[in-house]
Amino acid sequence: MNVFIRRVVIATVVSGVAFGLVGLAAGQAASTQTSGGGRVIAKGPGYSIVATGAGNQGGETAVTDAPLERLHEPIVCRGQRVLSIDNRNLRFEGNAITAEDGCELHISNSRISASGVAIRARNASVHIENSEIDGRKASIDAAGGAQIYAETSTFRGAARRLGEAVIHDLGNNNWL
Repeated sequence: MNVFIRRVVIATVVSGVAFGLVGLAAGQAASTQTSGGGRVIAKGPGYSIVATGAGNQGGETAVTDAPLERLHEPIVCRGQRVLSIDNRNLRFEGNAITAEDGCELHISNSRISASGVAIRARNASVHIENSEIDGRKASIDAAGGAQIYAETSTFRGAARRLGEAVIHDLGNNNWL
């Protein structure tokens, strides 16, 4: 009798797992689209993971969802200061950002657009990560002992350096 109960329990567990997997697969296949327009990636008891279409479309880098700010004067960082620009969407008439004389500038998750030079660095340290930098005259203009560190960003416009300035490409950048 003990062997009989063991076989019944094993058969019940195996059939339950089989029917559960079949039901799970059928549930995933049947509902690949949600009412919000997203695609179901995984679904199970008590959870579902949905991919929405708001992300990376048309080859664009999704860096920020911040509202557009239009500025008429450049941002200037001068001397032994640290300036951080994070999750901003800035558009400038003329030059955008100037870092000079020891300034340490950090730009992350931002979109910077300028009708002139986007980032001008003179004897400063500039760190750019996961951002879009667009300058009609130049995306970067580095001179003196400027150190530019760029990672996972997109640059539109020339990247110019003069003298001992160095642009460090840390990877995953697009230079357009």
